[in-house]
Amino acid sequence: MNEIALLRTHGPDAPEASAETLNDARNRLVDEFPAASARRTVRPVRRRTLLVAAAATTVTVAVGVGLAARPVDRPAEPVTLVAVTMPEFPLTLRSRPAVLAPPRYSYEPDRFLAVYLSDGGADDVWLSVRDERPDRHALPSRRVTVGSHQAELYEDEHPAAPRQVTVTWEQKSGRWVSLTGHGRFAADGALLRLAGDVVDEPQPIPLRVRVAPRGWRIASFKDDTILTLRGKSPGDMLAVQVVASRDPDLLHTVMGAVEERTVTVGGRDARLVRADEMWFLQTEVPGGAVVNLQAPLRLTVEQVIAIAEQVSVTPRGR
Repeated sequence: MNEIALLRTHGPDAPEASAETLNDARNRLVDEFPAASARRTVRPVRRRTLLVAAAATTVTVAVGVGLAARPVDRPAEPVTLVAVTMPEFPLTLRSRPAVLAPPRYSYEPDRFLAVYLSDGGADDVWLSVRDERPDRHALPSRRVTVGSHQAELYEDEHPAAPRQVTVTWEQKSGRWVSLTGHGRFAADGALLRLAGDVVDEPQPIPLRVRVAPRGWRIASFKDDTILTLRGKSPGDMLAVQVVASRDPDLLHTVMGAVEERTVTVGGRDARLVRADEMWFLQTEVPGGAVVNLQAPLRLTVEQVIAIAEQVSVTPRGR
């Protein structure tokens, strides 16, 4: 089934299918799985685990871990794929210093962060947006002005770490902005000049997914390489991760792998693994990036492929 037909069947305008219909379709696909060009293997006693690794400020998701089985007394609702609206970072640095690379974006429920890294790693800049005033842990501060806004400037006290200075202001009602400078940008004057260049200009996130199960929401993303969506139930988790290269032996890498087959994603061969509690798909997206997609088993094979076909990775410029 091609992309247009999949979206017509599972997209936002598709008719709702009954639970009986979807369960029957899923059972037939699962029954046909071993008959396809699948490779079987005896599961080893120990199996390596692929990790969707995030920094301490965001979630860490282990492949095959955290996909809790749905309680038997709560039947699964039918899954329908709909269009997803990806969040955009609302701000940008109007005049980005040449020493800083384009930003990398991370998101968690209470913070949206753009990190501008320098070549040497000493002069980085962090630009964050929150819905509430950030806690500065009672650090001493002084009042300054950013454009027409009153702001606070303070230095984080980490004796063993390089100097780090932050300026925080309420840019508009309910939007608190913090700009943190390191190295040359930890000087008060340099940081305030950068703060004056922060403007309203939404920036798209390089790692994007355009369809997902109805009702699932963006839970987090990290460093433009990891994206997770969650539904209402504990096992409702979809994860997409950009990886350096293809893994030649997913059966011995994915925890709980049962069997593997070749599928077609956007006209390209991809590898789909059925594990104990999840689907794991590895594919190449337009532009050459390799991504791993992890989804619960209550999605059909066609739905997993349809989601993978709507994943895109925008190359980062200079």
